[in-house]
Amino acid sequence: MKLSHFIITVCLFLSVSPLLSRTQTSRFLPDPYYPQKPIGELRLNYYYDRSGRWVKFSDWIPFKQHKYEPMFFEDFYELYGLPHHYKTLEVKESIYFLVQALTHKFRHPSKALCKIENEQQYHKYRILMFMQSNYLIMRMFLRLGSLYDKRHLYFHDMDFSDDLEISFLIARTYYMEAEKYWKLTKDYAKKADDYRFELDLPGIESRRYQIMNGELDFDRIIALHKGKVNAKLDVIGKFLDREGRPRPVKTAIQKDIEKMYDSRFNPEPLGKPVLDPEWKETPLFEDKDFMIDSFPED
Repeated sequence: MKLSHFIITVCLFLSVSPLLSRTQTSRFLPDPYYPQKPIGELRLNYYYDRSGRWVKFSDWIPFKQHKYEPMFFEDFYELYGLPHHYKTLEVKESIYFLVQALTHKFRHPSKALCKIENEQQYHKYRILMFMQSNYLIMRMFLRLGSLYDKRHLYFHDMDFSDDLEISFLIARTYYMEAEKYWKLTKDYAKKADDYRFELDLPGIESRRYQIMNGELDFDRIIALHKGKVNAKLDVIGKFLDREGRPRPVKTAIQKDIEKMYDSRFNPEPLGKPVLDPEWKETPLFEDKDFMIDSFPED
């Protein structure tokens, strides 16, 4: 009898033990339950749901996004760089950093880009950096011009002669800007060549040597680009003088585009907008306020 009771007790314990262990390890879910509660540590400045109660405290404190502030010549010079597949925006950004470098003072000589031991070395160092910056700006303007230029002008390109004329004029303007910075580069190279010692800037020193010995001559390269773009402008100009500016085809295209819009389309950018009655729109200001005709004449 006792053995049977013992067997029954052991069986009941084995059947109930999984439930007991499950209830002990499980956690009671609060009501309301917030399923997006973050688990673990929050990483710094990444996107997550900020609409609930679990928002980190630092999000309520305004922080400075651009924590690095370039102050010296070398700071802006180190920001210069081009990706492998660059476009107009990347080239203009590089020009901006290089021009900003030319307008800022240099670091302390102990924090220069090479070892500086005396005042003569520091003077030559600054001249070389000015030469290098003007050289890079010149190369950037040549790259900008190449983005608006064409290597070859074929007969079927005349279909876009109106746009090509503007593009070639922009390219020629960039080539002329590159010519100005190349003259500054030669002037600084001549000043740096007066010192009979070399600094620990092998690439820039080699460029100075090539400029002074005529191995690096961008006068010929820039003149070649300007001559080619002027020849293409002459061909485009003669064609447009014969066909008319703008060409009849381009005028027809413009008319077709204008037909795509209804009577509510206002081509004047400063004109009064036409409100949509279906949306029950109301004007922000009265007709007499903030209109072009209401400005007092001088």
